[in-house]
Amino acid sequence: MEVRLIKPEEAVAYLKISAASFIWKFDKEVDKEVEIPVLGAFHEGRLIAGVELFDFKCNYCGNLLNTLVLSGVCSQPEYRGMGAIRAIFDDVGEKAVQNDITVGFLSPFSISYYEKFGFANLNRTFVIKVPFANMKHIPHSNDVELFTGEQLEEICELHNKCVFRENLMTLREDKKHFCTTPLEEADYTYIHRDSQGVADGYMRFRVNRPNDVLVEELFVLNPDALYSLVGFLRNYDGITKFIRVKKQYQGSPFACLADRITETVYEYDNGAAGRIYNLKKLLENNAYPEEYGRFSILSLDNLEQNKGIFDVEYQHGKATVTKRNEGDYDISLTAPAAARLLLAGEGHTAQTAVYINGAELKNSADDFFRAFPHRPTRFTDSCWSI
Repeated sequence: MEVRLIKPEEAVAYLKISAASFIWKFDKEVDKEVEIPVLGAFHEGRLIAGVELFDFKCNYCGNLLNTLVLSGVCSQPEYRGMGAIRAIFDDVGEKAVQNDITVGFLSPFSISYYEKFGFANLNRTFVIKVPFANMKHIPHSNDVELFTGEQLEEICELHNKCVFRENLMTLREDKKHFCTTPLEEADYTYIHRDSQGVADGYMRFRVNRPNDVLVEELFVLNPDALYSLVGFLRNYDGITKFIRVKKQYQGSPFACLADRITETVYEYDNGAAGRIYNLKKLLENNAYPEEYGRFSILSLDNLEQNKGIFDVEYQHGKATVTKRNEGDYDISLTAPAAARLLLAGEGHTAQTAVYINGAELKNSADDFFRAFPHRPTRFTDSCWSI
């Protein structure tokens, strides 16, 4: 089976496969091209599967890692079971190694399915639904400004400040992540500024009358920005009944606010799945404790550069990482288990890690677990242009 990047003239064939796979209506007048690289699998010269590839840089413990995001994984229904998706993911792994990619992400329809390719669920985010009727203690606020595209540099700078507050968030440098025509699209982004006029928070939302205000994104640098933005949303009280804020996690700024409001509802989604393509580099970029520690990981990954035993010796926040082929170790990890314990920020212990499929401890591995505590973690970026 041939795997390669599709050519421009093959874009329609890929979009037809996507339509058949995801059950959306193909429009020959609209669906004519794709603007980003698509890696396709071909059987006897016919395109039968594909995946869209996006390059990002994500924050991991204050360091930026080369990141690959996969989207639109699809296959022609009548060709399923032939190994096309497996061939694509094998090729993705090779390309990740060649291009110095450290981690990869996707939005999974099935965690168990993508575990076959080394991915694990990282953090199940949720939508927080709050009734306006119970938000009267939050003052109304109009201390915001509508984003129209003219403030692009400012909002990118603000977003990238937020990136370094949560692991796995990705940098933004252009307008494709923001709606610059809010009135035409009914897709609104508002910016809040501090007393010095510096942007310190923003949110993007739609109004779904008469049900809710659906907040797609909410990022803030301080409580004042949070309360001002949420206070502005109270202007929609009366024409809608609820605020629903997407992509939240326990302990996020809005979750802390909503926890105090009665009748708040948490609706879980699948979150993001992640994979480690360069284990050594990830270990080198981790933020370690000040006190001395050491541990050894037996990696059972099928990627050649991730196979073997990785010895980590750390102190004063930094570590030395070396690799060997055999010998003793503290913990063995499959690729999905490594992604879960090293990327998800869940802060596991020896007592909880034993329940993670693919993790096996030879001892308590205390120094390992001290090196990966609970951390604010959220992969949120959409791959699609507005």
